[in-house]
Amino acid sequence: MNTIQTLQRASSTMTVGATPNLNQSIDVCKVRNIHTDLEKNGHSQLRRTLDAYGIDDNRNTLSHLNQDKYNVFVKKDKSGTLELSHGAYISKVGVDEYGAFRWLNPRGLKKYQTNDLAQVTLSMENLKQLQATYKDENTTEFLVNLLRGDSAESLDNVYTSLYKKQPDVFHYSGSLNQGNGFLIYPNIPYMSETYTNGHHKDLADRREGVQLTAWAVHPALPLSLIQEITDVHPIGKPSVTQGEELNQRKAESKWTVKSLTSILDLEPKDLKMLEKLKSDIIGHLSDTYGVSAEKDNVDLFFHFPVAPSTATLHLHIWVNKGDHPLNESRAFGLNEVIEHLRNDENINSLILSRNEGLFTLPKKDALHLIKGMPGSYAPTIEVREKFSLPITGR
Repeated sequence: MNTIQTLQRASSTMTVGATPNLNQSIDVCKVRNIHTDLEKNGHSQLRRTLDAYGIDDNRNTLSHLNQDKYNVFVKKDKSGTLELSHGAYISKVGVDEYGAFRWLNPRGLKKYQTNDLAQVTLSMENLKQLQATYKDENTTEFLVNLLRGDSAESLDNVYTSLYKKQPDVFHYSGSLNQGNGFLIYPNIPYMSETYTNGHHKDLADRREGVQLTAWAVHPALPLSLIQEITDVHPIGKPSVTQGEELNQRKAESKWTVKSLTSILDLEPKDLKMLEKLKSDIIGHLSDTYGVSAEKDNVDLFFHFPVAPSTATLHLHIWVNKGDHPLNESRAFGLNEVIEHLRNDENINSLILSRNEGLFTLPKKDALHLIKGMPGSYAPTIEVREKFSLPITGR
């Protein structure tokens, strides 16, 4: 058996009084990584080559780290029980650079890491029925309350606790041709006090990242907050006789301005509106949060389907945030939507091209029960695994 000379430390780093043994050697047999399973799998020749250089061949162990699409770190207690209340750090293969992890907050982790799922296969007729369902809904209630601003009717906590303390985290993307504008502000249920204590410029570098939402604002809605933000009324004010109209179908009819309830309402003629919204968002992220489109991970996406209670078109704005595969499965990127419409394509074809119209939904949201949805069915074990993070533990 050949021997390999061991490396010696430079004399300047050796212990005082130590005598170097330049002929010291080690027996390669003693450091061999002998795995019978590797012999059986035809790796014996390569293993012997590595052994000759004293290299421990543990490739099966190392390669296991890259077998999953998602690499995840979740806190466990000493007994090995998962503590989802701490959230999770996620690295998505093909998206995040090696060693780069983003944080998924506990609310999102608990909501989407579930086996309580339903599947639906949407058709063109289903999309038509869903659009009608959304049109019959009123504008999302908490948005309306916030838009009342400082008017006498306003008792909104977001207005008093957030806008009044930190108005610069609110931004209005003005409308084109008296159409819909967009109100951009923090996604309240996922918001930390950082948004109100003036430290929001640090958010992009914190584990929570930035999480905002841009809500469509129809001219028939109360506009007190918009006036406060802009100092002018960028979109027309309903007349005294006409009054505000919260029902989205009626507002569309009265104002001859399209109500935007979901991505189902988007058309090629809305391209300029969406491009302006994107530009305004990037500017707001830079000015208010110090976000750089070059160094930060900025995700802009719509969900579909959405719950009737939130059936007012809204765009999610995430910076340096981790996501769950179940949530990603119904996310339609703003760039994706823009490119589709730029090709003069109907938005329905984009939706139905997503896994051939097959959507997997958390039962907790009851999205599978919306009027216009087809019958739902339970997903297979393989599907459940596909839309779960690879987390092991009790």
